[in-house]
Amino acid sequence: MKTIKELLRAKRDGHNWTAAEVEFFVNSVVTGAASNAQAAAFLMAACTRGLNTMEIAALTSSMAASGAQLGRGLSSRKAIDKHSTGGVGDKISLVLTPIAVECGLAVPMISGRGLGHTGGTTDKLESVQGFQTILPMDQMQQLLVEHHTFMVGQSDLIAPADKILYRLRDVTGTVENVGLIASSILSKKLTEGLDGLVMDMKVGSAAFMQSFDDSRQLAEEMLRICKACSLPITFVFTRMDTVIGNSVGNWVEMVEAEQTLAGNGWEDVNEITKQLAIEMVLLGGEVANEDLAEKKVSDVISSGRGVTTFHDILKRQGGDWDASAKKFERVFSKDIVGLAGAVPHVDARELSLAVLRAGGGRQIETDVIDPFAGIVFHKKPFDVLEHDGVVATVYASLPEKCLALQREVEQLLQTTMAPVVEEPSRIIDIWRWG
Repeated sequence: MKTIKELLRAKRDGHNWTAAEVEFFVNSVVTGAASNAQAAAFLMAACTRGLNTMEIAALTSSMAASGAQLGRGLSSRKAIDKHSTGGVGDKISLVLTPIAVECGLAVPMISGRGLGHTGGTTDKLESVQGFQTILPMDQMQQLLVEHHTFMVGQSDLIAPADKILYRLRDVTGTVENVGLIASSILSKKLTEGLDGLVMDMKVGSAAFMQSFDDSRQLAEEMLRICKACSLPITFVFTRMDTVIGNSVGNWVEMVEAEQTLAGNGWEDVNEITKQLAIEMVLLGGEVANEDLAEKKVSDVISSGRGVTTFHDILKRQGGDWDASAKKFERVFSKDIVGLAGAVPHVDARELSLAVLRAGGGRQIETDVIDPFAGIVFHKKPFDVLEHDGVVATVYASLPEKCLALQREVEQLLQTTMAPVVEEPSRIIDIWRWG
């Protein structure tokens, strides 16, 4: 077997690795035989030289096998998960999981942290005081058996190789690569003992895959891997040009998720959530056709039962919602005033980066997140203001961060953007396999 240095030199020069070499490298990352610098070098070489299908499949399976795995059939229900390729204001998993559980599914959700300019479900959950996103395997299994769901982050036990590489991708500019994205997502999902997976494939200016062709390429790569693993998968392609819903930030997105489950969500969040829930119900075999799936999901949403399940999930994993809400009342805030006329389209990627700089995300691995840094919009893009008025409020735990965020958002609102057509739907296309 070649040394790590020899493998990296070969990849740098455009040579493909064998499956055995990929497995050797992944194991070396986990044991520390490959340093972080060498792991980062691999990531950069993968982005510049690319990975072929065999390398991606080997990377996926090796990372999945690098840690512990949940068994199939722990819950009496079909285990169906959902994953997003990353969006701005993407709190869909927080809304979707309680609805899917109320529809009769098991949802073993292992989520990621913020990556690049996008927020992470794990960081959002950790904005709830006391909520435990890292659980021992036996507790995860117990939650799945007794309550059919958990929402956790990636621990050192679950695909540990991916956890190391994921963290390095976030800070080395190696996020937007089809092979790395596909292997990272599926290596975690293959540890969950799933009966099916629904992928929310974000497409647009604020997505990692900015064109439908790029997103389709990623879906095709993931489909090849899922076919090899006999994992049924559905792809829902959704627009990611403007902020999803009315908030960007960890705690403010948790609040919006609760409001959505209570029937007060913005239309785009409702639309995406409902379609993804329908696809999960279909994959789980709960009903015979799409019309019946739509009725089942609609009945759960209208009943409001998802709010109770949402809070039950938080409580079971140690979360104290009321304590977090009281803390949020004391953080600093600034209103953003808009001029009379149409509310402009604002670059969602830049908004997310502004929240990150205010403390809502990480710029280096050791950064500590401010859970309360964020933006809440009171008006949607293209809404008309008859008079000058407040269009958004920004928040942060430090006054200087709050002021800086206010200035950045005001500047973005004043920046002339290229005309953007308001699309009638966030849903672009749906692919079903299995």
